[in-house]
Amino acid sequence: MSVRKHKRKTAKHSYKNHRSPKSVNQTGFVSHYPRSSMFAGVLLIVISLFLLIIGMGSEAKFGLAMLSMAVGTIIIFFANLALPKKAIKMNK
Repeated sequence: MSVRKHKRKTAKHSYKNHRSPKSVNQTGFVSHYPRSSMFAGVLLIVISLFLLIIGMGSEAKFGLAMLSMAVGTIIIFFANLALPKKAIKMNK
């Protein structure tokens, strides 16, 4: 095999089994602090309910309330997934 062909083949397959460190260590606020994220999600839902009660005539407040409720629900869902699961110990 010629030297040039060998260089082409090694360059073509050099990416296998290599991951960028950036993709491995991607973590966010929700995964680091799930309980705080739950609190923030509940807070957003409470704010949205307050906006619905106070601003019944305004369409802008209604839209903001719906957006806040949707974001709060999504944050709570992902924070619930990120919570550590407790191991059940069996005593014999």
